[in-house]
Amino acid sequence: MVNRVVAMWGEIPAAFLLSTNPRRHTYGYVGLADRTMFPLLRPGSLVMIDPERRRVVHDGWKNEFDRPVYFVELRNGYRCAWCQVEGSRLILIPHPVSNVPVQSFNLTTEAEVLGQVVGVAMRLVPPNTSSPAPGSKLPVPNEIAR
Repeated sequence: MVNRVVAMWGEIPAAFLLSTNPRRHTYGYVGLADRTMFPLLRPGSLVMIDPERRRVVHDGWKNEFDRPVYFVELRNGYRCAWCQVEGSRLILIPHPVSNVPVQSFNLTTEAEVLGQVVGVAMRLVPPNTSSPAPGSKLPVPNEIAR
């Protein structure tokens, strides 16, 4: 998974790696076609998961940035989403801007909450956008587009 991110990005941010604890956290990858939590989590993001925070909380946040995002294993893959539990159903709630529909799964047979997302590394530009070569100089003021 980390190899996939390195292949796509060319690098992983050092600050993300320095704050990791492989004994405490697990890591997940938001697929390139997964827009469930866009724009909070962009496709291609690397997420840090706390497996000790598997219980879905129902309140205690004031805005979309405070609401916990969970990493969920499904029969056909993984999802990052806001979650709600209703009886034996796990409701995956996407970001409203994403245009992804709400999904519902049986907690005993179709879905398992692996933990809460507690960290993220993501690109702010698409991965195919080239970056300037290392050491390339900044343009002089008259070269900057007006």
